Amino acid sequence: MRALVLAVVLVVAGCSAQAAQETSRTAATPPELSATDLAFVDLVIPQNTSTLDALALAKSGSPLRPVADRVTATYRAELAQLREVLAKTGRQESGQHEGHDMPGMITAAELASIEHAPDVDEQLRALLRIQFEEARTVARAELSSGRHRPVVELGASVDRTRAEFLALLGTP
Repeated sequence: MRALVLAVVLVVAGCSAQAAQETSRTAATPPELSATDLAFVDLVIPQNTSTLDALALAKSGSPLRPVADRVTATYRAELAQLREVLAKTGRQESGQHEGHDMPGMITAAELASIEHAPDVDEQLRALLRIQFEEARTVARAELSSGRHRPVVELGASVDRTRAEFLALLGTP
């Protein structure tokens, strides 16, 4: 009987030690980002950054200024979240899409044309509309295929806020 009790104690102790080792290993290993999660992060960072540059062009007193202020606050908060996800997963910003001329990115040439345009608000509205629509497309891809919970949750937020921002811009 003593042998049986001793065997049970050793098995339980061994399982507890193994579970503790696995928990320790899991805690030390940063959570993984799926390819979709990483693509989402890699796109949203330069999209938001280029849009912040454009939002700075909204003139004080312009009807677009309150929208620009709201979008700016949201985009800055998202950038902080995205960078936190990268830090927690042991990754750095890739920068692979910086300066690309693709939907959702506001280019340096577009910024320059807005600065000197007589209808700054209308040009800015048009660029923002494209950016918000493309951000929703990217967010929906994350929602359908993403796996890392904080990134998926941010994707849901991006989809929702961009719909709100489109409504604030009004009809084209």
